[in-house]
Amino acid sequence: MKKKTIGVLILTAGAAATLAAAATPGVSSMLTKPAEHPVSGVTLAAEQFASADSAAENGVAEAVRRCMAKAGYDYTPVSAGQQSVDLKQHVGFDTLSVETARASGYASTKPKGPGEPAPDSDLGKLMADPAFQQALNGSGSPEQNIVQSSAGTGMLWGGCKAEGITAIYGTADNYMRATALAFNSLMVATNAAGQDAGIQTAVDSWKECMSTTAFPYSHPGEAVSAGLDAGGQKELKIAVTDAGCRESTGFDAKITAVLDKYLTTRMKELETEVAAVKQIRHDASERARLLLG
Repeated sequence: MKKKTIGVLILTAGAAATLAAAATPGVSSMLTKPAEHPVSGVTLAAEQFASADSAAENGVAEAVRRCMAKAGYDYTPVSAGQQSVDLKQHVGFDTLSVETARASGYASTKPKGPGEPAPDSDLGKLMADPAFQQALNGSGSPEQNIVQSSAGTGMLWGGCKAEGITAIYGTADNYMRATALAFNSLMVATNAAGQDAGIQTAVDSWKECMSTTAFPYSHPGEAVSAGLDAGGQKELKIAVTDAGCRESTGFDAKITAVLDKYLTTRMKELETEVAAVKQIRHDASERARLLLG
């Protein structure tokens, strides 16, 4: 083999696609309107729709690995897509239970994933290698290697990445619809929810609870920042106090109720696309199962 390097790569359409909200399925330039009769639990269904299928993504990673091995690289990519989506994050809040706070403070709020490799690391040097990039993404300029989805968005398409995605999802369009486009199609609803007065009502109740403690912060984000800055035992104390006030004031339930109002409308608009994406993911996971054995 020309090189023997094990690395990671986020194989997500979100990283490679040019994703405009106006081009995602069923999206207009207007924010979603709240439903008159919100459906309880629709936020969970929306999170499942927004989350990539882990089995299919593992299949893509393995297909890319095998292709890169043929090209002379021992390269192991990391899975793609937004998995286990928590839509509360998209109105400004991470989920935080008392148990999690006691165990690890605010660790669960920190960014997930491998991030960008350091330029002087083995992976960083590999990513800078034109031959490696050609094997992974195909020859030609990025402008020449863009493939369009049915929604009008595009992603880099070529090399082992294209071969791996095709092996599992069949087409680039299927891949984009089942990963980044599904996730992005909900943003008109979460953006609208973020402006709902119910968000501030939930924050005000939490703030009142915190005012009776040793940490009278005005907003959960303020508590998170203070805790992460402090670190150690003080972080744990702030996090546990924060989580306790969230629990006693029903903070998460209030935020979810606000999301339900807008996601009820949005998921109704997306019914046809949700069904199509469900089938795409089912077929992709079956192909991944056969590939992985």
